[in-house]
Amino acid sequence: MITFSKECGFSAMELREGKAWMVSTEMTSDERLEAIHLFKEADIKVTNIGSNVCFNGTDRDQEMSEHFEKVANLAHDLKAQGIRVFLGYFNGRRDKEVPAIPYEYVVSRVRRACDYAASLQVQVWLETHNEFATGKVLRKLLDDVDRTNCAVIYDIIHPLEEGESPADTIALLGAQCAHVHMKDGRPFEDKMEVNWKYTKVGEGVIPITEIVNLLDQAGYQGYYSLEWETKWRKELQEPGMEPELIFPAYVSYMNHLTQTINEMRTI
Repeated sequence: MITFSKECGFSAMELREGKAWMVSTEMTSDERLEAIHLFKEADIKVTNIGSNVCFNGTDRDQEMSEHFEKVANLAHDLKAQGIRVFLGYFNGRRDKEVPAIPYEYVVSRVRRACDYAASLQVQVWLETHNEFATGKVLRKLLDDVDRTNCAVIYDIIHPLEEGESPADTIALLGAQCAHVHMKDGRPFEDKMEVNWKYTKVGEGVIPITEIVNLLDQAGYQGYYSLEWETKWRKELQEPGMEPELIFPAYVSYMNHLTQTINEMRTI
């Protein structure tokens, strides 16, 4: 993964946690030290650990909390800044009902996670996803959690799927935005589909230039991380969508975009 990242021109990586991804809480101390050495040698920064931890008030929350603590220790050991955490239900259709979320209970779970992470000098990064996809909803939760190490992964597609403009999302969350998931896409014809159909970056309807401009104005200092979900997205499993083609093209796209924005700023 490190070799491929260097070839494509990336300067940082976020690491998905789990046995299938080769980075997991089951790594031994020696394996963790070796990983740190490899990243340092390649001059690749580990931004965060992408955990599958999700709090929504179900019976699995205790199990999720226990797993979160293991991931927090992994993040500390690999010198990652944050841990990605989900909230809510992964419901792909608007005509499918899911249980109500016990809001105060979720707030308390996030607080406990933040307090444990703080003891390891690690942050909790809540992703704009599910019932907490919009700045409007997530802003209230951040205020109620009230922890300085609680921040946001701004996944740029999900607030749009819920009808919230980038200007509104960034106005509400920009100050606590620690990381950005980049992608592009457009709505499916079926209006009951929550998720949009993904495209190559620059070929969908997401106003990427506007988003980068607004984040820059908000003082964003983090990375723009391409989230290319080949495993879950059939439209990304087609010819021409291979990472070997997509990843270098993304780096070129973003380099050109930031250069253009910088040039416009100096005019």
